[in-house]
Amino acid sequence: MDAIDERFAVYTVVLFLCSEIGMLAGATAGAVTFAVITAGIELAYWLGRVMEDGGQLGAATVEGE
Repeated sequence: MDAIDERFAVYTVVLFLCSEIGMLAGATAGAVTFAVITAGIELAYWLGRVMEDGGQLGAATVEGE
């Protein structure tokens, strides 16, 4: 399972959970919950990519030292 499949699976579960919230608490509550959870997932994904990247902005070691 690659990253795209994992993200699709996670968003599918989030969509189902927020749909249940929408049925119980109202459409606005479901939509807001989906937006907040999605923003958190994307933030975690992008922060993880930045931390894994050993480029100029990451903590890279300098050869010869």
